Amino acid sequence: MIKLADRALFIGRFQPFHHGHLAVVESLLAKHQEVIIAIGSAECCSADDNPFSAGERVEIIRASLLPEQLMRVIIIPVRDINNNSLWVSHLKSYVPEFSVVYTNNKLVSMLFLKAGIKVDGISYVDRGLNEGKVIRKLMSMGDDKWKKHVPCGAHKFILSINGIERMKAISERE
Repeated sequence: MIKLADRALFIGRFQPFHHGHLAVVESLLAKHQEVIIAIGSAECCSADDNPFSAGERVEIIRASLLPEQLMRVIIIPVRDINNNSLWVSHLKSYVPEFSVVYTNNKLVSMLFLKAGIKVDGISYVDRGLNEGKVIRKLMSMGDDKWKKHVPCGAHKFILSINGIERMKAISERE
């Protein structure tokens, strides 16, 4: 049984999961026995800033992690409720217990601190390059440089679901 103190929560949209996200997960696994990855905006997909469904994001993350990492990671999609006063309790209803939240989002930090939950920041890795917005732009332009910003498993999965063609179509539509 995992002790509460040994479980961390990492929240993001992961559109797509990239090397920066992977570096955070790896650093959290070095500090904690388990890491919960909460995939936010689970109801969103097929839009410029949210091209992949929650299920696809789960698969992208799973494809990016090693088997020994996967054994210590819990991946859970969480829908938005667009109500900050209820958001922490809403999220907690989806995930197992945890002792600390890792985020650099000021609003998320404030909401969890207000709920009495410990919050720690995360270290960015090549933030300008490993940023979802930049990677999605490269994908929608058909620029293969996006591949070097995501783990190999993520790259292969995105190609297997025709993710680049989807990004181009979404970009043309919007």
